[in-house]
Order: sequence, then structure tokens, then C-alpha cells
Amino acid sequence: MDILFLGPAGSGKTSLLKSFSEWIVKTQNKSVSCINLDPGVDNLPYNADFDIRKFFTIESIMKEEKLGPNGAFVRAIEKMIEMESIIKPEIEKVRAEFRLIDSPGQLEPFLFHSGEKIIKYFDKERMLGIFLIPAEMFDARGIAIAELLSLMVRLKLEIPTINVLSKIDLSKNVEEVEEFLKSPRRLRRALENIKGGLEKDLAIIASKLIEKIVREQRIVKTSARTLEGMNDLYDVCYEVFCSCGDLR
Repeated sequence: MDILFLGPAGSGKTSLLKSFSEWIVKTQNKSVSCINLDPGVDNLPYNADFDIRKFFTIESIMKEEKLGPNGAFVRAIEKMIEMESIIKPEIEKVRAEFRLIDSPGQLEPFLFHSGEKIIKYFDKERMLGIFLIPAEMFDARGIAIAELLSLMVRLKLEIPTINVLSKIDLSKNVEEVEEFLKSPRRLRRALENIKGGLEKDLAIIASKLIEKIVREQRIVKTSARTLEGMNDLYDVCYEVFCSCGDLR
């Protein structure tokens, strides 16, 4: 099973991948491989079985091509695609029951600059996206934005995606957020009560779209620091892909 960790910058993708990989090995006795597709990370807290930084980094691109950080991220995605004949075989050599994939720290360049072409380096029939909603987005507006981003991920990458709350150890209103996610109608009502003119109108339009498309969902709450939610995350991954205990 390939699990792709996605989310806005700072959502805790790398930290959760590390904790989840260690938890699987320790408690489930399954083989795990870690794949790093983020050329901008300085230090990885886990041992990567494939590391894109073997070929280039954001810093090297900035120096060689005289680009700023944002331009370098876009160029990095282009280079990943240009180097398919080299990168894809290297990824295919990585074998394990679980392959956990760390996506670039900046979601936008990956999502809107042909990230779907990089996804083709993997078996999409065995791939699941984990979209992280960090504690910093634990309010009505933040949840609405996260839901819309998650929908765009599903549309662009064409893989099943589940939303996962991250950094819950940093939040005191997790229960309220759970209610927003369990009931899109409750989220819409909360957004209707915000102040403002155009901003309020936009929020209501967004909430109606979410209410129409998003169904009630099982809420997975995780903390890379305390390891809370690891078992729930593991279970929900199997729920997506398994029937009678067997992988499709």
C-alpha cells in the first residue's frame, strides 16, 4: 500500500510520517519504506529508502538557475518529471508492505504544477492520500479552506483521499472541529454567522459547496508527538483498500 502524505506547509507531514512508520513497525510487525519527495527539507527525522535530494535540492536549484524559493519549488517539480526515466526505476526498487511518501513541503507547486504526473510513478490502484488539517486551521474558516483544498487534491491527483486532523496536542477545540467535519451543515451554519461583506458571501458559497459534495466522515485525530490516533489512522487506511482483510 502506498500512502501519500499531503497538506499545507507546516501541517506536520514529515513528523507524522516518521511517527506512523515507527508505530507500524513496532505494533503491526509490517515492513515499511519511506520515500521523500521534498527537495526542500533540510533534515529528515527518518531514514529515507528513496530521497529526491540525491538528485537535487531547492538550494542547489536556486544557486544553479538563479531562482527564488518559490520558483525553485516549481522548477523542482518540473525536474522530477523531466527525470522520470531515472527517478521512477529508483522508486520501483523500494519494496515494502507499506510505502509512506512524503510530499513537497509546499502543496501549491506540487498540486498545480503537474503533481499528477509524479503520482504516476506509483501504482495508483494501491495509493491513498492522507490530507492533513493542522491545529492552526481548527476553526470554521480553516476547516472550510482545508475541505476545499482536499477536494482539489482528489480532483487533481485522482486518488482516494481522507482528511486527518494533525497536531491535536496543540488544540483545545478538537471536539468542535469534529462536529464541523461530521456535519457539513453545522459548518455552513457556523460560517453564516461570521462578520463581513464579500468575505461572508464567499464563505457561505464555499460552505454550500462543501455541504453538497462532502459526506459525513470518520474523524481521525493524530499527534506525531504523543502518538495519539496511530491505530485509527492504520485502521482507516485498511478500510479504504481492504475487503475481508485482503488488499485489493
